[in-house]
Amino acid sequence: MSGHKQGTPRTQSSLLPPSIEDYVEDYALVRVIDAFVEGLDLAKLGFAKSIAAPTGRPPYPVQQLLALYLYGYWNRVRSSRRLEAECKRNLEVMWLMCELTPDHKTIAEFRRVNARAFEGACAQFVQFLREAALVGGPLPTVAVDGSKFKANAAKRQLVTAEQADKERKRIRRRIEEYLEQMDEADAAEAGEGEPTKEQIERALERLRKRDQALEQAQHKLAEQAQGAEPGATARVGLVDPDCVMLKGASGAGLAGYNVQQAVDTGHHLVIAHEVTTRANDHTSLEPTAVQAQQALQAEAMVVLADTGFMNGKQALACEQRGMIPAVPMQQPSHTCDASLFAKTMFAYDPHTDTYRCPAGALLERYKRSKRSQSDYYTSRACAGCALKGQCTHGKRREIARSWYAGALERAHQRVQSNPELMRLRSASAEHPFANLKAMLGGGFLVRTLSKVKGEMALAVLTYNLKRTLNVLGSEALLHRLRTSQAFKPA
Repeated sequence: MSGHKQGTPRTQSSLLPPSIEDYVEDYALVRVIDAFVEGLDLAKLGFAKSIAAPTGRPPYPVQQLLALYLYGYWNRVRSSRRLEAECKRNLEVMWLMCELTPDHKTIAEFRRVNARAFEGACAQFVQFLREAALVGGPLPTVAVDGSKFKANAAKRQLVTAEQADKERKRIRRRIEEYLEQMDEADAAEAGEGEPTKEQIERALERLRKRDQALEQAQHKLAEQAQGAEPGATARVGLVDPDCVMLKGASGAGLAGYNVQQAVDTGHHLVIAHEVTTRANDHTSLEPTAVQAQQALQAEAMVVLADTGFMNGKQALACEQRGMIPAVPMQQPSHTCDASLFAKTMFAYDPHTDTYRCPAGALLERYKRSKRSQSDYYTSRACAGCALKGQCTHGKRREIARSWYAGALERAHQRVQSNPELMRLRSASAEHPFANLKAMLGGGFLVRTLSKVKGEMALAVLTYNLKRTLNVLGSEALLHRLRTSQAFKPA
């Protein structure tokens, strides 16, 4: 007799599976997450309620809430409401949570209060990677890069001092109009289509909250104005006060955060990361490289970065710490006038501290500026030089040289000598960011810098776990997690 396959009748009683342990396979990813979390000293890392109070209502186990978030970020399920639903319908999550079903408020609160602890757990997994010889080595090579991530705020919520003042004036006028309407409503009943007194009161409450947020923004803008660079436009977020206006990949404005990371070039694992409010990467080379050096406990290290990180002062600082920066620099030019000799046509001699111009004359140092941290060179031979018209429109040609030009040139020369380094940087640094962008979807869910740092640490930890699973395989990773010294209590 032919026909379709028949399932089990829904009214039939059964025990399937007979135990929670049978919900997942022996080497499922949830077992990897569980083994990692079980090895952490959650109290030492600072997780709230990791030690239950002797009185009061028992809290949910911290290790299971952390495991729930790791599983959620692994599968791009970050919403606390969606995680709550997964606890009731997903067999792997039911195994992971031992069939506990916390509500979405409990789940969201756990992420909110444990931002610093997430960072500690992320750093501890890097120790495990170093112990497992998956990162580091005699002379580790690290790729440094930065990327912009959207904040949980619209860019229109970032206001300048002028915009805040204009908006507050508009709100005051609107409040006065509502108060007049309330007086009229007290005198007579509201007609059809007119707002009721209760509706007006709710609108007033919204306006007053908006006005309060604008007032706080004005105070913060006044503080920023004191230390701001000339010509810079300060902005403050009304929804997320810590996010800044950044320039996105398409050139459009973006309310967000600038995330820096250092990636080991061996297996593309993130060694160190930092969430910043810096508008660009110009001052991020040394701090990111130092974090990576400390995480790897390396005396010497090669640091790869793109042109946006070129900073002579920081390149020199890296060299002084035993790190070897390889960073290309933009071709310098003395002037935008293409008809004149470019600065690159003047050869510098470090032994005599002089420049040789295209005509063969020597340019000697005549001034040192602490403000620009540069030396300036010129020559008296310019007056009678036959090539002066091709060199300068002034009386003499001047060449400025940064005090850190030597470090810039050495970092640039390393790239010139080995172009493969930049291909290695691109392949290493951009791979994790692509995964993190996909994992975080439209941007961060939380607000303020401290909480955003926690969410990024949670995402980086998830990425490193996933990447390590791909490198080692489930069975080998489970074995190493269970026997690792990185998770043994001190």
